[in-house]
Amino acid sequence: MTLKFVAERPVTIHSVRYDTRWFPFVFKHTDESLLLYIENGYDAHFSPCFRLRSIDNGKTWEGITANIPRTSVAHSFKDGELLEIDTYGVLYSKEKYTYLLYGAWSYPGKPNSEIKKDIIKVYTTSSRPINLDVFLKHSAYPTYPWWDLFNFATGKKEAETSDVFLGGANFTGIIELENGTLLALGYWYPVEPSECFKCITMCLESIDRGKTWFEKSIVARDLDMPEGYNEASLVQLKNKDLYAVIRTGNYLYHTWSGDLGKTWKKPEQVELIDSDIKPRMVWPVCKIIDNGMLAMVYGRPGKHIIFDPSGTGKNWQGHFDLQKWEIETQEIMGVPENLRLRGDTNKCIRYWDSGDYLGLVHIGKQELLVFYDVQNFIENWNAYPISGVRMVKVYLK
Repeated sequence: MTLKFVAERPVTIHSVRYDTRWFPFVFKHTDESLLLYIENGYDAHFSPCFRLRSIDNGKTWEGITANIPRTSVAHSFKDGELLEIDTYGVLYSKEKYTYLLYGAWSYPGKPNSEIKKDIIKVYTTSSRPINLDVFLKHSAYPTYPWWDLFNFATGKKEAETSDVFLGGANFTGIIELENGTLLALGYWYPVEPSECFKCITMCLESIDRGKTWFEKSIVARDLDMPEGYNEASLVQLKNKDLYAVIRTGNYLYHTWSGDLGKTWKKPEQVELIDSDIKPRMVWPVCKIIDNGMLAMVYGRPGKHIIFDPSGTGKNWQGHFDLQKWEIETQEIMGVPENLRLRGDTNKCIRYWDSGDYLGLVHIGKQELLVFYDVQNFIENWNAYPISGVRMVKVYLK
């Protein structure tokens, strides 16, 4: 039996006219609700996120208060508790090789339940502390929520940027093992060489529901890659092996672990068995779907989804071009050709088009929802330009 993707037409689920929305990150919580995190404001470090929640598989969305400033990753425990981890780790002056991040534990489906906010500790010897001044040179400036953490981590009443060092791990994926242990992937700059601004991907472990994390292994390191190894998606396959897909700045690479993250195979380039298309660039998101099959989205340039019916990570196929689908939708809706999405966000100003970071969630039997941001987007012939989030339902048939 041959499978292929069939898509409904995309719809706008959130939009604004005089602001920007970036990089929708979504996952399905244990209580069956969908949680969608969206960055707003200028596209830079320390731009905050807000949350939307859907209890009807994306048909309607409601705003819910954010628990931390800029969620990097979230995990849904089997008992319904939600763990959220912030993006930025800060070097702790009182403990060697220790970084502090904001964290929160809550029950989104129980509005009156207690929300526990606390400091998460990450212990890693492979991460190089980077002074905050480096980030300020790239149009980034931390707003109020982070300065309390900076002061606490440095032990100063009013820390200055020269006192603050960021590091640890930028978390991108978490899974929960059968014994309750959490494994996560995260990336940062390596200790050596000290002037290198390419990344390594690490595996971290927590046995206390995400309160503390310890470096377990280096998943991938190759400083000859354009960006090293950074953004990574993690799943546990049906044979219990771990599988990771990682951004490198060009083509996507993948790797496997047969011992729950202690060691990893040498990364290989992701290839399709039915096409010459080479999956590449940013933010791979891999999900387990029906019968252990895999589905994955990635972007920039464009927006793409593929699947692996074997569930091994070795039989990727069925490429579906979501960018082309969106442009065709604009054409149907009467949008002039010169006002439709342009495509290659590396060759034009990103504010003209899309950040091309995609979200993916499995909602039912071979049914998935894909999310992506749009900038200065024209939905139909009579529409004003908006910044927002588009959602498309995709079926594997």
